[in-house]
Amino acid sequence: MGSYVIRRLLRTLLVMLGISLVVFAFVRMIPGGPATAILGERATPEAVAELTRQLGLDKPWFINTSGQGGLLEAQYPQYVSNLLQGDFGKSFKSQIPVSEDLRVRFPATVELAFAALMFALLVGLPAGILAALRRNSFWDNLATSISLAGVSMPVFWLGLLLSYFFGVKLGWLPPSARLGTDFDLQPITGLNVLDALLRGELATAWDAAKHLVLPAIALGTIPLAIIARITRSSLLDVLGQDYVRTARAKGLNARSITIKHALRNALLPIVTVIGLQIGALLGGAVLTETIFSWNGIGSWLYDAISSRDFFVIQGGVIFIALVVSVVNLLVDLSYAALDPRIQYR
Repeated sequence: MGSYVIRRLLRTLLVMLGISLVVFAFVRMIPGGPATAILGERATPEAVAELTRQLGLDKPWFINTSGQGGLLEAQYPQYVSNLLQGDFGKSFKSQIPVSEDLRVRFPATVELAFAALMFALLVGLPAGILAALRRNSFWDNLATSISLAGVSMPVFWLGLLLSYFFGVKLGWLPPSARLGTDFDLQPITGLNVLDALLRGELATAWDAAKHLVLPAIALGTIPLAIIARITRSSLLDVLGQDYVRTARAKGLNARSITIKHALRNALLPIVTVIGLQIGALLGGAVLTETIFSWNGIGSWLYDAISSRDFFVIQGGVIFIALVVSVVNLLVDLSYAALDPRIQYR
């Protein structure tokens, strides 16, 4: 296990290095250069040259051939060196370090991602199990149709519909933001519902929970559909195995066969897709956060792209890639706990 973890960590480092290289190159390939993109096309050549010098963009990209200042005087080695020290740069627009913005905004994305995942699991898993146990029945067709609709439905369209009907038209739930204007919550962890409970402010916790409902449903619909389909497919495959038929022949009840024998052995592909969805959710839901004015990583990156704040773009993409890589590693390691036959060497 230990050697496998070390190998996976080394692979993760190589993946992160490759991603950093791609992000570094693409940002600097913006037509006219990042300085022109930031200042606008009407900026004077003197202003562009000055900003280019301030940002260090006048240095060589990869190798310093001047013989002065050493290797780190080149842009990419300096960029990687800063990343290893946790320095993602500073926002050109707000002059706030990117790492500070990440610290403030990531808990908001975690809270939304957790709520969306809970919604997807609580609805998707039972729907997939029911569809598998009632194959070719009305419930199977209903679950399959809903899953296909969920996968096909654009997130921005669903988010706008939910916000309009339940937030604006009916007024049942808040249409946007994380907390009502009547509440002033001092953060502890950055997770509003948890912070309100820790401070004993039940009314604030209830308001924060209500603000979570619509964006969580919008964000969790696609993971729900995927989880339901994978659960159905995996469980159907296991239910056709010889040991399940043997369990039935022995007279075991249907619940015991489903839970203890079939579902446990069907978990590996389900856990895989759940892990992938966790990585995607934690990476930042740009459309959902933008529609519901959710102050997380997704809306932050959207604003950065709109304002061409390339330090924020670089730091945000690298951080998202790191989160997804860590989640995938944890999912791989969980296989051994789910199936004792799997051994890592």
